Amino acid sequence: MEISLIETASRAADAARDAGATAISELEAKAVLRAAGISAPRGRRLRHAEDATESALAGLRPPMVAKVLTRDGAHKSDFGGVILGLQTATEIRDALAEIADAAARAGAAIDGFLVEEQSAPGLEMVLGGFWDARLGPCVMIGLGGVFVEVFEDVAFRACPITEADAHSMIDALRSAPLLRGARGTAPCDEDAIVAALLALGGRDGLMSTLDGQASAIDINPLIVHSDGAIAVDARILLSPRPVPPVPEPPPLESEQVCKTFRPLFMPQSIAVLGASASGTSFGNEVIRHSLAYGFKGRVQPVHPKAGEVEGFPAVPRLADLPEPVDFAYVAVAAEAAIDAIAAAPGGARFVQVMSSGFGEAEDGHGREARLVQAARDSGMRLIGPNCLGIHSPRGGLTFVGGATPEPGGVAVISQSGGLAVDVILRGEQRGLRFSGVTTLGNSADLGPADLLEYHLCDPDTKVIGLYVEDVRDGRRFVARLRQAGAQKPVVLLVGGQTAEGRRAAASHTGALAAEARLWEGIAKQTGMVITETLDDFLDALLICQTEADRPSRPLGRVALFGNGGGTSVLAADAFSRAGLTTPEVPPRALRELEELGLPPGTGLSNPVDTPAGTLRHRDGAVAGEILDILAGADAYDAIVVHVNLPVFTSSANQSVDVIGGLVREAVRVSALPDAPRIVLVLRSDGSEATDARQRCDGERARKAGLAVFDELPEAARALGALSSWVGARRQFVDQDGAG
Repeated sequence: MEISLIETASRAADAARDAGATAISELEAKAVLRAAGISAPRGRRLRHAEDATESALAGLRPPMVAKVLTRDGAHKSDFGGVILGLQTATEIRDALAEIADAAARAGAAIDGFLVEEQSAPGLEMVLGGFWDARLGPCVMIGLGGVFVEVFEDVAFRACPITEADAHSMIDALRSAPLLRGARGTAPCDEDAIVAALLALGGRDGLMSTLDGQASAIDINPLIVHSDGAIAVDARILLSPRPVPPVPEPPPLESEQVCKTFRPLFMPQSIAVLGASASGTSFGNEVIRHSLAYGFKGRVQPVHPKAGEVEGFPAVPRLADLPEPVDFAYVAVAAEAAIDAIAAAPGGARFVQVMSSGFGEAEDGHGREARLVQAARDSGMRLIGPNCLGIHSPRGGLTFVGGATPEPGGVAVISQSGGLAVDVILRGEQRGLRFSGVTTLGNSADLGPADLLEYHLCDPDTKVIGLYVEDVRDGRRFVARLRQAGAQKPVVLLVGGQTAEGRRAAASHTGALAAEARLWEGIAKQTGMVITETLDDFLDALLICQTEADRPSRPLGRVALFGNGGGTSVLAADAFSRAGLTTPEVPPRALRELEELGLPPGTGLSNPVDTPAGTLRHRDGAVAGEILDILAGADAYDAIVVHVNLPVFTSSANQSVDVIGGLVREAVRVSALPDAPRIVLVLRSDGSEATDARQRCDGERARKAGLAVFDELPEAARALGALSSWVGARRQFVDQDGAG
């Protein structure tokens, strides 16, 4: 980093604070921009309107612009604080007098005036930087001037950005064609925009230089020409007080991280504080569920009076444990939980506090701080408070009754306990199998970034899902995702992105979530997949579970095959919205399909629409023949086999098991070398017989490694999510190769 940039920015910030200002003046702000490599117009600072003389303005070329300088960073255009197109010193004096009157009426604190050369017309862009309370420094670009509020055509990224990020931000703008010469206009200098973005948000840019010093940087507009870009207006708002910048996290030590968290997910011993002798508390359920789930380790109930709980000898306090445990589950009142942990130094490696009444409550922040301190002083890492527990098939530990003990490769980190229950039970019905599910509640100590680090390192985890409402250590969270380079699919569901959702999040976890577009930008940087609903979240995890082992296979072209009719046509639209194409069947494959002699009414384009009569053709063998032709056409990255089950379950003609044959052939073709991805959609009408058949055949396909969905649009969105990750991972691989 250039020393001059650090010096220029620091001196400007210090001088503004010493003068009692809340913003660096525009003149000094532009000096900072120039030091960073961003062009700005030449200008003069004047104290009074009458100072605008020919000699004072010597060297500036008309037309010129007159502006007010303010101490508080107020928008000049809001009160008439800028006048364009001035030619002479007289015009400038009159303009400055007019601006002074306008500022006085608006109550703006005047810190002099700025007269500078007016830039030639061009495309107006806006560049911005701000410090998110949790995610750290971020940058924004959009269509500038008045259009930024009107069209909200903007793109965000977390800092530091790379050149690839800068280009991606421009590509994401709806107005990008304007930059590139739409409708015969001259293209703008895109390289100059990229350079300005990097000067603002790159590794050694202004955002890192002013980290801890400023709260926001606005360049609006940045006027872009065919041969450059110039910042004609700039604001740098100061933080109330300077703070040390947050350092980048150190490299991950995978072996150490796994060793640290292994006792949490594969505990050899657990203590439960809050299980009752009568067997009615949630602590009792944790013991029962875990024993039924296969927990083989030592169970140590903690009860102040009972000698035995759930058939195990109890001790009166955590401090009375005969030896430390790997995991302690605490389900007593908030104050009792603090006291119990504080009195048991070294009693557990991890302690999870189910209790509420902490940071999510209006009067609970002090209690939460004391809880964290008690855990820290006792040498325990804290899960929660205000959360349900840990679900680990590998360790036989769970807070959910009736869950399958079959382990898998999907890890989920959730800041909502109730939603985690849905994830486990509904996810298992869909075919998800878990390496671990962690509920974090208020995340007072261990948070999403900590568990993300573990699952990125854990060899048993293939796919990571997160439901978050607040990522307090957001910089580390984003840094770890970027360092991981999309090696594993990471699927994100964010709560609290709307104003109403943010209010709900505040009452639920005592936190606010980041703005939706910022998360979308971070997803572009890291290869994360963003979902909007719980169903989409589960579906994305499911497709990634079945396909994450084939990341190098492209995914863009999809063939639809089944008895869909109009449903198939609507599905083609859904796949298009998901960013996937449904290309026509190529000529050679089309001839092979025609040679099968299929009955009239069969559609052979794409979708390949096969009514019930066609699927019964040649005793159902035709399904495998069609699949072989589509798989061998070298035209599709995925084949979606869909069956409208009621057509067959309600038919009097049951001589051919069409459903079973389709599922069997889909499984067979999926195992062929270099076969496209095969996805199965089994559509039911909700009747008992059809649902039973759907469950039976769906389970058979899932056991064979296929992702099974209820409806075609669900499959489309899931494949779109997988395609997003596959594309991001290839970009990371290409960047690493280029580097």
